[in-house]
Amino acid sequence: MPTTITISEKTKDRLSDYKFGDWTFDDVLNMLMNKVSIEDISAEHIREHYRRLADFKGIPKEEFKSRIKRAYSGS
Repeated sequence: MPTTITISEKTKDRLSDYKFGDWTFDDVLNMLMNKVSIEDISAEHIREHYRRLADFKGIPKEEFKSRIKRAYSGS
């Protein structure tokens, strides 16, 4: 059953460049997804996660609890 996805006009134009003959956008997307494994994408996300963790500057536990309390109380 077909579904609708939202993409920008620029993305649609780029995707159209990959269409050949009577290919549908579904055909193009599946061809592209077959070229890049989900494991490669996941590995990239994991590397980015660890990079961000290395730069992460935490706050003391009591300050964190205070911020959460303020956020939920609306102040």
